[in-house]
Amino acid sequence: MMILNAMSHLDCARECYLQKCACFSFSNHICSIGKCNSSNTPTGPAQEIYVSCFSSDGFTFITIGSVSACVWVSTIEKNYTTARDECRGKDAYLYTVKTMEKLKWLQSNYNQKAVWIGLNDIDVEGTYRWEDDNTVCSQSWINQTFVPGEPNNQFYPKGIYDEDCIRFFYNVPLLNDAPCVEMNAYICEKPFFNFP
Repeated sequence: MMILNAMSHLDCARECYLQKCACFSFSNHICSIGKCNSSNTPTGPAQEIYVSCFSSDGFTFITIGSVSACVWVSTIEKNYTTARDECRGKDAYLYTVKTMEKLKWLQSNYNQKAVWIGLNDIDVEGTYRWEDDNTVCSQSWINQTFVPGEPNNQFYPKGIYDEDCIRFFYNVPLLNDAPCVEMNAYICEKPFFNFP
């Protein structure tokens, strides 16, 4: 890892770009360039991690309207926990759908299969948290992006398989809760800084 002084976030990004680094973080005029680990713990606004998107590690740069993302797409189906752990092993998280552009990208690219996304209520029933920063998903966002009447945790009798994990459901095509043991495709995503 390389540590250097930088006047701004943009200067740090420029140095990362010149070094062809995998990622960087910037806080209080300190630029850290090199391998960064993303996790389920938020780093806070003062030390966000930004990742370059090089195809050599299997991640692909996508543009969705005004949103840029760095994604890795699975070719096989896994249960939610395995998919989440595999993304974490890639210093990534399950794809988050926090904007309509990102939902539209799923609708355009996954019209024949269900895909896990990085949202669940495993810890507290009815409190849906995003995998990338552990923030709570708002009820208004749930109302906009879920199948009408979902999430409802009602597929199986209570206690057998609760519907604690969220997937993009291609038949509708919106979000829906499902048992975490279900096998679905998945997408890993890295936080991304778009440097021109």
